Amino acid sequence: MGNLLAMLTRFGEEEKDLINEETIELLAPYLELKFRDDPERSVFTGDVAKGSSHALKGMCDWCSAMSAYHKASKIVKPKLKLLQIKAAELKVAEDQLAAAQAELKAVIEKKAQLDALYAEKQEIKDRMQAEANKLKRKMD
Repeated sequence: MGNLLAMLTRFGEEEKDLINEETIELLAPYLELKFRDDPERSVFTGDVAKGSSHALKGMCDWCSAMSAYHKASKIVKPKLKLLQIKAAELKVAEDQLAAAQAELKAVIEKKAQLDALYAEKQEIKDRMQAEANKLKRKMD
């Protein structure tokens, strides 16, 4: 029993995920067993078992917890995988957004340069037009 308890205390994340459906199926009748005189109360609980042995109490609690973990992980694991996929998609989209924003910044800077050049050329044109008008009046 000491080796079993030592093994169970070292039962890590990887081992919890190795519990298969068959093991849960074999454990289910024990976990679902109820008292005849009190059908709301489960026989396979730590409170019932602690009258016999504290180790048995721990074993009952552990089995119940592993069964609950397995049932919850069947719901959570697909969602975690989907979360990882969506996080990767988000990363790609954020990278694309950053590239588009960098391109937009370059275009805005180029437009600002062209606007400045246009304003400079417009000023030269206006000055030349004014000079041409002045010469035309002089000629007239």
